[in-house]
Amino acid sequence: MSLRGLFAISGGTKVVLAITFSVVVLTVLFAFFYYRSLNQAEDPRVARARILMAEFDLQSGGPDSYTGFPLLDSAEAVFRSLPDYEASFEIGVIYNNKCSGLLMMALYDSSLSSAMKCDLLELSLGYCDSSISAYNRWLSDWGGLTDEATALRLESYMRPDDPAFEGRSFERIFRRRVKNLALARTETPRRLSVSYTNKALAYRHLMMQDSALFYYEKALSLWNENRTAKSNMSVLLGGEPIEPGLIESLFPPDKNKTEQ
Repeated sequence: MSLRGLFAISGGTKVVLAITFSVVVLTVLFAFFYYRSLNQAEDPRVARARILMAEFDLQSGGPDSYTGFPLLDSAEAVFRSLPDYEASFEIGVIYNNKCSGLLMMALYDSSLSSAMKCDLLELSLGYCDSSISAYNRWLSDWGGLTDEATALRLESYMRPDDPAFEGRSFERIFRRRVKNLALARTETPRRLSVSYTNKALAYRHLMMQDSALFYYEKALSLWNENRTAKSNMSVLLGGEPIEPGLIESLFPPDKNKTEQ
C-alpha cells in the first residue's frame, strides 16, 4: 500500500471530522461571546480589584503566598473607595485569603522556628477574625433583602450618569449587580464557614484543641457539606481524614465555596 493510501480518509470519516470541527468552533465562539457578555455586564468600578484578586489566586497556594498580599491590598483599596462596596463581602474574601496564605506559610515552611510559626498562626487568626466580621456585617446589611429591596438600596449608590458607566449599558450592569448580590446571600454563609474552618485549623496547630473543635462545629453548622471541616475535625478527634467520594472527585465543588 502506498503512503498516500495509508493516510486516505473515507467519505464518512470526513463528515465526522467536519462535524467535530464545527462543534469545536461553535463551542469556542459561544464561550468567547458568553464570557465577553458577562464581563461587559460586570461593574467597571471594581474591575481592577477583581483582576488583582484573580492574579493573587494564580500566584497563591504555597508557603510564599504572602508575597501576593500587595495585590490584595490594592484590591481592598478599590472596594473601600466606593460606598456600596466599602463593607462588601469581597473584603471578607480578601482577609480570608491573607489568613490562608499565612496558614500555608506557618504549616509548610520548614525553615521557620517554632516561635515564628506561632507568630504566623496568631497573625492568621487576626485576619480570620477580620474576614468573619466583614462577612457578618455584609449579611446584616444585605443578607436579608429581597431582590427588589436590594435594587432600591443600590439606586442610591449606582447612578446612570456616573462617568464610570459611560459607553456601557447601565441597566445591564445594574441587573447583574443585583443578581450577584442575590448569589452572595447564598454563598456568603459558606464563605463564613471556610473562615471558621481556617480559625479552627490555626487553633489546632496552636494546641488549643477545645477552641479548634468549637470552630469546626461552628463551620459545619453554617455549611454541613464543608468536607475540609469534617475531615479536620475527624483527625482532631482521633479519626481518619475524610476522603472525597467518587462524585465529588469527578465534580468538585466550586472553588469559591471551598477555598481554604
